Amino acid sequence: MRIALFTPYSPEIGGGSVQLRSHLAQLPDLDIEWHYQSEVPGHGEHRHWLGKPISTPQFVADLSARTGFLPGSTKPVKDLVQRLDADLYWIVAHYAGICVAAELLSMGKPVHLTVHDEPLAMIIRSRRFRPLWPLMSLIFPRVLREARSVDVTSTRMRDYFKAKYGVNCFALYKYLPELPVVHSRLSTDTLTVGHIGSLYHPDPFRRFILACRSYAATQNRSLKIIRIGNSPDMDKIASENIATFENHRELLEQEALPVLATCDFVYAMYPEGLRFRGFRRTSLPIKLSTYIQAQRPIFAHTPSDSGLAQLISKYRVGTVCSSQSESDIQQAVRTILDGKTNRQNFEAIRADLMGPRQLQELRRALERPLKSSFVPN
Repeated sequence: MRIALFTPYSPEIGGGSVQLRSHLAQLPDLDIEWHYQSEVPGHGEHRHWLGKPISTPQFVADLSARTGFLPGSTKPVKDLVQRLDADLYWIVAHYAGICVAAELLSMGKPVHLTVHDEPLAMIIRSRRFRPLWPLMSLIFPRVLREARSVDVTSTRMRDYFKAKYGVNCFALYKYLPELPVVHSRLSTDTLTVGHIGSLYHPDPFRRFILACRSYAATQNRSLKIIRIGNSPDMDKIASENIATFENHRELLEQEALPVLATCDFVYAMYPEGLRFRGFRRTSLPIKLSTYIQAQRPIFAHTPSDSGLAQLISKYRVGTVCSSQSESDIQQAVRTILDGKTNRQNFEAIRADLMGPRQLQELRRALERPLKSSFVPN
């Protein structure tokens, strides 16, 4: 069976592409071709560049036409879909990807849907796309219900879609067959904190740095922030000279691990507030998988209702701090430095979050005969 995977972004970036690459590496026997849109073509076998991404005006026009709210046009998406030829269409539900899935389903094509970030929660947190929420709230539930099978990035999103839409999904984060062997090299005179990828909001991280700087001073230590990857918000904070930053370009995961191994702990966050609530409750940052492999304690700066906070607490692989107060953050820093996390804790979260069971669900969904029904295990 020929399977066409479509993403509205490059296979070579981080985030969702990291997850997809980890899955595809374990499915070499399946006939899967990765079709994608990006500003420039990438490299690799079984990958097909479909040109630059659907523009924002085209995306708005497509949603408008599909809902009938406003005049619009579905032609750009229709033209794109005509370039896909397969027996099964594996579509990532990220912005324009939802329009592609909707078009395929309107044609009676079988679609397997992947949801890394809940689309309605993503639109609520986006200032640019927030006005499109009423349109997406009509399109996405229909796509979700009509897809032949659906995988989502977390058990929380799985349960949310079941309760809200009555759709059975299975959780699929990222596959990792085993933990690597990592040797930590910590400095006694420097408090070193690691971060990879982007920030969801700069303000909590700025408060965190100020608290770390004050705590380090009480211990006669300097503060160093090791950052990996590109992030405009991180650039802005680094320019404020509130701490020493060691900047690294985008690194392959195997290159990032020894860098993070030099850190006392690593940082991940979700913002507080109603605008981010749906996002933090259902999503999981892909940086978590890298931190698990680095096996350094994780400072989860997030409200306690997030999926990230739940996992860090359950497997005792770090500390959760839901406060923005400098004194509370300092206390959480003291807690994470005094605590102990071992390889067994990280192995437990790896086995649960990134073990083979979820990958077996994906294979079962993709290999299922086109006319049969699918119920996740």
